[in-house]
Amino acid sequence: MLSIGVIGLGGIAQKAYLPVYAQMQDQCQWFLESRDLAKLTRIANQFHMVAAGTDVAALDALALDAVMIHSATSVHYELVKHFLARDVHVFVDKPLALEASQVNELYLLAAQHRRLLTVGFNRRFAPQIETLAALPGKTLVQVTKNRVADPQTPMQAIFDLLIHPLDTALALAGFPEEAKARYSMHLDDDGNVEQASVMFTAAGIRGEAAINLVAGTNLEEATVATTGGMSRVQDLSVLQTYQETHTTTQAAPDWAPMLETRGFAPMIRAFLAAVARGQVNPVAPATSRLTHQLLFDMAQHL
Repeated sequence: MLSIGVIGLGGIAQKAYLPVYAQMQDQCQWFLESRDLAKLTRIANQFHMVAAGTDVAALDALALDAVMIHSATSVHYELVKHFLARDVHVFVDKPLALEASQVNELYLLAAQHRRLLTVGFNRRFAPQIETLAALPGKTLVQVTKNRVADPQTPMQAIFDLLIHPLDTALALAGFPEEAKARYSMHLDDDGNVEQASVMFTAAGIRGEAAINLVAGTNLEEATVATTGGMSRVQDLSVLQTYQETHTTTQAAPDWAPMLETRGFAPMIRAFLAAVARGQVNPVAPATSRLTHQLLFDMAQHL
């Protein structure tokens, strides 16, 4: 049985990760850490897990196989570096860090210690997105995340929101290393981002990832055009295929849990299987570095 530490018990951890962890207690022993003792105690009791303590030292005292980091982005770098240096496999929410030099340093450290460093790009593991990614002959990919009246600061817009459609678009395009990118951003009078996009081209394919934070609706769309037609996935759950005059619609099964449809459960299983069996990283470092590098380039340019 694997021993897994969990750092950070905020909203995303409670909604997207802990329910999956709870279903895997026959495979893993989970050790929770949070600076908030009351929250730690409540959640440990709720999910029948071990409350390890309120600081990293509590996890250091354990023989951990891996650690799941769900803390604020600002502390990702120091926490990831700490556990890799202690020869512990690391899963961390995206983004990995907010500086290119830190991202490169952490992946180098992981390689030196022969440990997995897996960034949580859950959309790659969503079944409907995997269906799009498997289509042959792709010529165009477009991924857009829309929100209702929710302008964000440039750093939040780029690294908290645009990172989702960008990584998805790159995944659908096969992560072309030779991608050439252009960036655009539209701000409101307060300097907050209303819209932003990354457009990239590579051999035989064009891609675009965008956010529209004043769209009047909350909707996420991924569209792929191929030589045989077009396919579109809405909110990671509904797949529509257009071929000549025919349209087909395939929704995610009614019985499929949301965390399966959104890719969280298969992503977590893939990481833990890689830890247990010594398999390759389910989120290849080169692909994660490409997504991060384009965001760093965008932040620098704009």
